[in-house]
Amino acid sequence: MSLIDQFNNIGTRLNLLKKKPLFLSINHRPTAAWYNRTRPRAANAPFAGLTRADVAAMVGATGAAAPDNAVLHQNNITLYLDITAETQSAYDGAPVNELHAYQANPGGALGCQYLSWEDSCIVSMELSNAGPPLMMSGPFNGCHFYVTQDTNSQQVRVHHVNANKIAEPPDIGHGQPGLSEDYMDRLMEAARRDTEALTHQMRKADYLAKVWDDATGAKVESTVTRDYRTRKEGQGRKGVSLQETMCLVFGIRAAPNTWDFFFHVAGVVDYQRSGFRSNRQGHLKTILPWERM
Repeated sequence: MSLIDQFNNIGTRLNLLKKKPLFLSINHRPTAAWYNRTRPRAANAPFAGLTRADVAAMVGATGAAAPDNAVLHQNNITLYLDITAETQSAYDGAPVNELHAYQANPGGALGCQYLSWEDSCIVSMELSNAGPPLMMSGPFNGCHFYVTQDTNSQQVRVHHVNANKIAEPPDIGHGQPGLSEDYMDRLMEAARRDTEALTHQMRKADYLAKVWDDATGAKVESTVTRDYRTRKEGQGRKGVSLQETMCLVFGIRAAPNTWDFFFHVAGVVDYQRSGFRSNRQGHLKTILPWERM
């Protein structure tokens, strides 16, 4: 069964082709006991964050290794997904399909292999052929997602890469958003095993409303925003503005070690309608229902 068929099967209660955006509410995010640090410091001390030297070395010509404790291996875990019809008062009362993730099945929920994330780290997980045929990761607000496959064993691994501390303002972080993609790529290089090939990836420009432009030293509208404006203006909307976006990544196992990967993008938009229909300001909408990687 394809991912679209799986998610539109009434039994799963995950019909995502409706106009309602999928809005994630993780009620029971697992604790930090489900990963092992592959580059542990003494006594497995927690990741203390990046230094300017770490960033400069990783994205420079030297290609230095990732900082200690920035490369994590997550044990394979199963969460249980359920969906409810809700409205979001913070987004102009927007109707949404709210996705709930539970560590223990509350009854009637759908099992899912779940990949988490950590601030400024890469978290990797092997996908199980014996586990649920569905995987999910997110939310993504500027992170990258990568998939690798071992050329010998055919084992599939998924990777959620974060670079928050690079993009923070200079007074509390490093203020180098232009380096974040390089940093995440280097984390992926550090996590990828010698026998693994990169098979899929989702990058910032694939789903964010605005992306960093080195030429101007500022964020500019992405292709996602321009395409959305063109589509809405074709429907007679005016003043179309895509403020921000987030996305969720899903995979469906079609056969052992064979997965299809998609992402779903929701965004906060403004636009005006003609006639008596209400205008939208700060409204949460589906931007990309499904995009195949």
